[in-house]
This record gives sequence, C-alpha cells and structure tokens, in this order.
Amino acid sequence: MSDELDNRRVLNRFYVHPERANLLGEVHARPFVPLSGSWDITQFVFMLDQHASGKPDIESLNSLLCAQGATGADQHARFLRIPLGRQFLRWERHSEFSSWAIETPMPDSEGPRQLFQPIEKNLLAPDNFQQPGPLVSAVRLVVVQGAKVDLEEHVGFFDPASLSVSRVAHGRATIATDFRIDCEGMIRILVLDHGLAPAELGAVVQRAIEVETYRMLAMLGLSEARDQEPLVSRIETELVKVTRRMQVSVRTDTSSLSSHEALLAELTKLAVDLEANAVACLYRFGASRAYHDIVSRRLDVLGEQVATGYGTIGRFLNRRLAPAMQTCASLEQRHATLSVKLARATSLLRARVEVGLEKQNTDLLLSMNKRVRSQLQLQQTVEGLSVAAISYYVVSLIGVVFKGIKIPGYAIDPAIAMAVSVPVVVCSLWYIVRRIRIKHTLDESNSAD
Repeated sequence: MSDELDNRRVLNRFYVHPERANLLGEVHARPFVPLSGSWDITQFVFMLDQHASGKPDIESLNSLLCAQGATGADQHARFLRIPLGRQFLRWERHSEFSSWAIETPMPDSEGPRQLFQPIEKNLLAPDNFQQPGPLVSAVRLVVVQGAKVDLEEHVGFFDPASLSVSRVAHGRATIATDFRIDCEGMIRILVLDHGLAPAELGAVVQRAIEVETYRMLAMLGLSEARDQEPLVSRIETELVKVTRRMQVSVRTDTSSLSSHEALLAELTKLAVDLEANAVACLYRFGASRAYHDIVSRRLDVLGEQVATGYGTIGRFLNRRLAPAMQTCASLEQRHATLSVKLARATSLLRARVEVGLEKQNTDLLLSMNKRVRSQLQLQQTVEGLSVAAISYYVVSLIGVVFKGIKIPGYAIDPAIAMAVSVPVVVCSLWYIVRRIRIKHTLDESNSAD
C-alpha cells in the first residue's frame, strides 16, 4: 500500500496530458452489466443531430429522470445505468446516436406463452418520454434462464422463413431471432441461458443487442446509395455524350474554340455535381463500413456454433448485409472512377482549348508582325522624306548666311555655297537619324532583357 502511495506521489509531479483521464476512462466505457435470471429488455436507438446547438438526448434523459424522481445526469456523461423501481434504465451516448434500454427482471416460472407480451408500462413510451431524434432501431430481447430450456418451445415467436439460431459461448447459450418487426414495431431476440455466469450473460446480451443496432446503422449507407445512384447514373450518361462530341470534333477538326469552351463548361458542371454528391455521402459510407466491421467483430466474439436444423445469425446477415455493403462500395468506386474520367476528359479538352488559343495567338502575332513591318517601312520612308525636308531647310539657312556675309576682296556666290553644302548636310542628317534609331533599338532590347 505504501508503494502505491509513493507511486501516486511521483505521478502527481508530472505534467499530465489533458486527455489522459478521458483515454483511461474510455477503456471502461459502456461496461458489461452482470445479469442473472430471466430478463425482458427493450432498447431504442435514436439518431442525433450533429449540428444541434445543445444535447437533446441529455435534455430528454434529465426530463425522464426528473419525472421519476431521480437525479439528473451530467452534461458530459456518456453512460448511465440507474434503477427506476424494479426496472433499470440504461443510457449510452455515441458519436451520432444514443441508445435507451429498459431492463426488467422476469420471474423464472414464466412459460413460453408469457414471453414477448405487449408492454403494459414502458418508461420510454412517447407519452412519458421525448425522443431526442429519429428512431432507427428498436429491439425487444428476452432472456430465459434454465439449463434444460428447450429451443423448440420458443421458436413459435419467430417467422420460420427467416429464423436464425446460433449457439454461443461454447454452447452454453442460444440466441434466436428472425429480424422481423413484431406488432409493436420491434425486432425480437431470444437468449436462452444454459448456465452462463452473470458477467458472461451480460456480455452475450449486450453483444446480441449491438449486432442488431449496428446492423441497422450500417444499412443507412444503403439508403444513401439508393438516393445517390440516379445522380451518378445521370453523370455517367452525360459524360458519354460529351466524350462522343469530343471524339467527333477531334476526327473532323471542325469545332471552333467556342464549342470547345462550351464542352469544357459542361465537363466542369458534371465534375462539380459529382464532387458534391461524393462529399455528401462520404461520411455515411465510411460510417456504414465501420458499423459493418463492428457487427462482424461482435459475431466473432460471440463464437457462433450451428444449431441443428437452423441457419446461424452470422450466415443470415452475411447473405443480407454483405450485398448492401457491396452496393455502397460499388457506388464509392463509381464515384472514384467517374472522378478520374472527368479529370482526364477535362484535361484533354483543356489541351484542345490551349492549342486553339495558341493558334489564335500565333495568327495574331503574325498579323501584328506584318503590321509592324509595314509601319517600319512607312517609318523609314518618312525618315527619308524628313531628311530631305530638313536638308532643304538647312541648305536654305546656309544660303541665307552666305548672302549676308560680306568679306572685302572675296566674292562668295551663295548658290555655289548652297550646292556645295547639300551633300554634307544630307549625309550628316542621315547619319544623325541613323544613330538615333540604333540607340532606340538598343534601349528597347535592354529593357526587354
């Protein structure tokens, strides 16, 4: 004892991760409750709104407990089992649903005819209880204890066409169900206890209920797949039409850039619709896979054995549940395949559009090049004319200058002076204009680099 206290004192000196207590508590969450004797258990499972501002299941639970004179639950509670008179209320909160069970002990002397009788006083009846969300599963499980209980005396409660029977816990218990809804809207499950310990019986009962609960939750993915399948089929059909139009345009090479852009707009719309559809059912398909995996694990832990003359529960579920999960997986695969095909078709069409744009740009550049060349020729012509015009004015100025010069002993004819200056002026002006053009060309090349 002293060593344990010393260890605690040492641990208290460490900085503890804030989630350590929650992680340790998760191992012991939703424990198996030891059961002995015969029981009548009714469980309802309600879906929860993930976007709700509050916790409607906690509010419903506290309202029910207050009406029964019991203490309310904590807002962060996830599991509760409390006695209410001779019954027990078991409540569990999961990620997207909550389960509510009323466990009622039965006298061991009740015969087969008294089993599965209509519930006279149910604490979870709509008059006494405000449901927190849509009902997705309702189970009525009856435990009959007795080492010599005969299965044949109890199979009359079930439909022979879908009756499934499994011996579990190394043959010390039998589970029977037909997965049919009875007159009260519940799935009936019968558990025959042939000598289980209380902890073992509690584990078998909880796992049997969980098989039905998670089976229903897994089947939600099938409903989503059926709702989404028409949209996926429409996208597939329209994609075929668009790709055929692309094929015709490639073969004939007659489609314009505007038609390619129209096809690209159609492909983009199909891709957006597909991605929105895939995102909408992504969570549900993932949850269905997880629930299906839980059902398989629960059946493995139960350790089913064949009861002579009956099919096992696992075999029945594999025949019914596996195709539903394959439907969900098939739709997911269609989503992925369509996404790849849309991306490929969009890439090909975008390449066609880019080629068309490059061709247009090339033609535009060629026309601009011709226009620039014409402008250059015109500019050179103008430059030649400007040299001639400037030379004319410069020579005229020279003539004026020589007319005004009076040097004694020298007679300079202005006309001769003008004639002599013409070549010099023209060459000088031409050289200056050429140097200016070369300088501008060099400046433009440097700025472009």
